[in-house]
Formats: sequence, C-alpha cells, structure tokens
Amino acid sequence: MINWMGGWPAEGLLAEAEWQEKRQAPSVTAAEAIADRLRRLETEKRLASLVLSGQLGPYWRPADDSGQWLLTDDADEALRLATKALLQPGDAILVERPTSRTALQLFARAGAVAFEVSGSAEGMDPEALADAIAAFKPRAVYVSLTCSDPAGCRWSDERRTALLRLCAQAGVALVLDERQSLTCGWTTNLAEGEEAGPAAVIGGLPSGLVSGMRLGWLQWTGWGEKDAAFLPVPSARRPDREREALDDREALLRFWSESSPIPALETLRFIYRTRHASLAEQIARTGIPGLVCKQPEAGSHAWLKLPDGLEGEPLLKAAWLEGVLFQPGAGYYAAAADRSRLRLTPVHSDEREISEGVRRLRLTIESFMGRSI
Repeated sequence: MINWMGGWPAEGLLAEAEWQEKRQAPSVTAAEAIADRLRRLETEKRLASLVLSGQLGPYWRPADDSGQWLLTDDADEALRLATKALLQPGDAILVERPTSRTALQLFARAGAVAFEVSGSAEGMDPEALADAIAAFKPRAVYVSLTCSDPAGCRWSDERRTALLRLCAQAGVALVLDERQSLTCGWTTNLAEGEEAGPAAVIGGLPSGLVSGMRLGWLQWTGWGEKDAAFLPVPSARRPDREREALDDREALLRFWSESSPIPALETLRFIYRTRHASLAEQIARTGIPGLVCKQPEAGSHAWLKLPDGLEGEPLLKAAWLEGVLFQPGAGYYAAAADRSRLRLTPVHSDEREISEGVRRLRLTIESFMGRSI
C-alpha cells in the first residue's frame, strides 16, 4: 500500500538505532516533580533560543519579545492547547481558504465557528480581511504564513504586514500555525514590519527528521493585562512518560549543540523538494486533461486538482483498491468545499514508489473517466 495521506515515516534521517545511542543520558533516579519542572523549563529556554536565532528557519519575535514557551508532544497538541486556551463556544475565528483540516476539527470541537476569508496564494486579501473582522467580530485569525496546509503557499510580505496591522488595530488575536517552517529554505522574523498584537505561534519538528520522534511547541506573545488571559494547560501524564519526553528533547538539543542542525535540515529540505518535483513531473506526464499538481514552496504536502467532474471522496474508495491512499480535499474548507482537490504527502516515498503511486492514481482516474487517456 502506498500511503500519501500524511503521517510519519518509519525511519528518519537519523536512524532509530543511532538516535537511541545519542539519547542516552544519566537517568533520573528520583521522581521529584520539581526536578522535572526545572528540566522542562531549561529545555524550553534552550529550544526557544535556538528557534529565535533563525538557524532553523522563519521565527516570530515582536519587538524583541521572546514570549512564553511550552513544549508539547507534537504540533497538533500545541494547536489543541492554544484552541482550548483561546476559544469559547460561539466565538468566531477567521481562516484561509483552504486551511488545515485538523484546525477546523479542533475549532468545531471547541464550539467556535470558522469563517473563510478570500485571498490568493500570497495570503488573505486585506480588504476582505478588514470586512470579515468588522462583520464577524472574531476572537482570532488562524493562518500559516510560511507554508500553508494543504497548499504549501507562503504569504507575501505586503499581506503579512497588513494582517498584523489589521489584527492589532482591531484587538484580534493571531494563531500562527508555523509547524512547517523548518522545511523552508529561508529565514526571517515574521513579526517585522508592524506592531503586533497578541499571538499564539505553533511550531514543530518536520516529519522524517528524527526517526520516531515528534516534538511541537507553543509560543505566545503580546498578551497584556487588557487582553483576556491566555493560559494553555498541558494534559497531565505519568512521571515516567514525562521523563522519557524530557530525555528525548534534551538529547535533541545536545545533538544540535554538538553538530549544527543546519546540515540535517538542508538535507531534509532537499529531499522534500526533489520528491515534490518528481511527483509534479510524473503527474504532468500522465497526460490527463485537468489533472494538475503544482509543486509547493515548502512543506510535506502537495495540493492536486482533479479533472472536472471528479471528486476526492469517491475516488479515494477506488484508489484504495488500487493500493494508493490520499486525503480528499473537502475537509480543508470551512465553507463550500472544492471537492475536486486531493492532498498528497509524497515526501516519504522514494522515486520508485512515487512513480508507482502515480501509475495507480492514473488507473483510478481513468476508470472513473471511463476511457483510456
């Protein structure tokens, strides 16, 4: 089965055996909560310093305010905590079109209502955003500035600064989902250019970097006394699980201090780019009219357009029989969905598997179109 629905690969650039060797550290003999707390605070401080240095990619630092940080099991957990801390039932939240399916599900579970703001690959249209803020009085705006899910687009500086300005003027919080920022081959301070209001920023390790390891983080800045409290509360877990997570995080930071993270990230970015390029090229070679796959600027996912008349959900059922999986695009919209879209995650497949996956996808589409292309 060729699985392009997303998720994490079985192996990373740093193999599991090598990782287990590197993560060996003096074990914690006492299960004292205060010792774990001090380790956690130190780990958060070290990771924050590394992220804000710009070595890992784009970062968020308004007016030299590093903000507060919380390390989480993964980026989804960071977004869940931010959602729970920020949104109440009935709150409005503005989103891109399309946007993250996971985010839409979390917002719905919180009882919030998501409203789409029109725009382009360069970000939300500033006039449409201003109108939506006036109309819906949102609690927050949720966007991905560096690499959107599912389309893999990067906001222009002009639209990014307009977003910061409009939200700060209206007192609307920003939720920035930058979990794919480490896959970007460029760096900048995303808070530059305008005075920023309250913001919650989600980050995380990209899949495939370290075998079996997930890590997310939540950073929040700009929450003054006049703003409603933003107090993310992580779920309690067993002390042994907490210490295991701390061991992993300390080992990662130790590894990165001994050898720069830049070579590994550059290698991962190269792998992502070449595999996206291979997918786009081979999709184009199918010759199926209306089947379009544009290479994203960064990130794990590709956003594919099906020929007119085809929809992702029924196509998935047939594709499963051919041995290839993907995410139908309908779930990535807060309003009327474009059902002719698919999200593919080819970055953990080699050239041979990409070729075979495209062949199976082509056979599935041909069977739906009722003729050979």
